[in-house]
Amino acid sequence: MKNQIIPKVILHEHIEGSITPMMARQLAQKNNIPFPATLCYPPGQYDANEYKNGRYSYDESKFEEFIKTYDIVSSFLKNPEDYYDITYDFLFRNAKQGLIYCELFISPFHICATPSHDGQVVWNQDRFHQTLKQMDKAIIDVSQQYDITVRYHVIGVRHLGANVVYDTLQFIQNNPHPLITGFNIAGNEKAGHFDDFKAAHELASQLNLKKSYHAGEIDSAESIIQALKHGANRIGHGIRAIEDKVLIRELIDKKVTLEIALTSNRILVNELHGDIYKHPIRQLYDQGVRITLNTDDAGIFGTDIEKEYHIAQSIFSFSRLELLDITLCGVQAAFVENAVKNQLIGKVLAYFTSDDKQLLETCINDQKYHPAIIERFLEYQKLLVAIPVN
Repeated sequence: MKNQIIPKVILHEHIEGSITPMMARQLAQKNNIPFPATLCYPPGQYDANEYKNGRYSYDESKFEEFIKTYDIVSSFLKNPEDYYDITYDFLFRNAKQGLIYCELFISPFHICATPSHDGQVVWNQDRFHQTLKQMDKAIIDVSQQYDITVRYHVIGVRHLGANVVYDTLQFIQNNPHPLITGFNIAGNEKAGHFDDFKAAHELASQLNLKKSYHAGEIDSAESIIQALKHGANRIGHGIRAIEDKVLIRELIDKKVTLEIALTSNRILVNELHGDIYKHPIRQLYDQGVRITLNTDDAGIFGTDIEKEYHIAQSIFSFSRLELLDITLCGVQAAFVENAVKNQLIGKVLAYFTSDDKQLLETCINDQKYHPAIIERFLEYQKLLVAIPVN
């Protein structure tokens, strides 16, 4: 029944990273590309119930092995129509699990840039437009079956250098698209300082693109502080914020949302040593920080949005009410026009049952949650007055 489902939001998914082993094989076959025998585990050597679309085989303890796998999988994409296939596949599977809003990260450099012999970058405008046209078509086709809203983020790849990051934005300035609403600095967090990208920060503001910067995943809490200094509205990952109480206070005061990806963090964050139980998501939430649940590179990591919500519920004991709060934090932090945001908020609130509303009132009266969470709960209670009880 509808009222038992938890509507879900993804603010952080790299489109190339969404390619599942099953989809990778289809792309390789379609484009006549040899499929490495060692790229995936053979059937029977992994839990098929947990990895329904196959499982990539790489050393999860080594970041460079993840990057190698990512690059091999991305190399199967040879034409704009391939982007239709992967966009449709990702959105359809997750919309079926209750996804109502998604922001996809796109990298113009990977889609349409070619380094020339003299060290310059040649941007193929037609290829970019055709690729986004195919992605748009996939969004439309999925939305005809499920009520889902999608926006794009432009990725500036920081380890390619400040000039390439700026040129990426300049390319978007000359090739705008109505669904591009965000700008993201991603890549190796330790490659360059946020100060190095001053021109890109300024151009993003000029283009009215909201900023969500990767920080505080591999690098320290200081990287989050620097991202905020340069205008980040949200933080990609940001789990190292747990190291700095002053930073946590700033995140709460400024209502900055962290885009947490539990499965991704378990694999890539060395400090967790592959142990999901060491993840600070519960502490961050309980201290009042706004968080969302995300897939990051769903295909590479063998996850989906239902799996991420299940991990939060089963391992970190997030209640249904808390998961609804996390979804609403995601909607409120979405880089989407206010009219659409208000519609999405209303859609989530419509999933509140009479039991949810009763628990909401109890939590407000008990005052056992952080004041920042109580403040959100009071806002929901006020908005719910106008919504019929399920």
